[in-house]
Amino acid sequence: MIDTNPIGEGSPDLIRASGVGFPQCIDKDDLIAFNLDRERRLLCTSGLLWVTVQNDHKDYFLGRDRDMVLPEERKVILEAEEPSCFKLD
Repeated sequence: MIDTNPIGEGSPDLIRASGVGFPQCIDKDDLIAFNLDRERRLLCTSGLLWVTVQNDHKDYFLGRDRDMVLPEERKVILEAEEPSCFKLD
């Protein structure tokens, strides 16, 4: 389940993700912010994603066919550096 707690109130490009209809592709400079109830794998299937994870001092860039594990119970922010698609398993 993906929680839709808002972040960055006033950010015009913020997309609030929901479990139903969660976008799999986002345009350049769009943001998606969500909380995870369990660990999941994020796979970038095209484009370039900038990934920020709550309480992680690093940011990550995922290009096509790159993946990473997202920890449970953390807020995650995805930003598309170019039109990008992804899968969240």
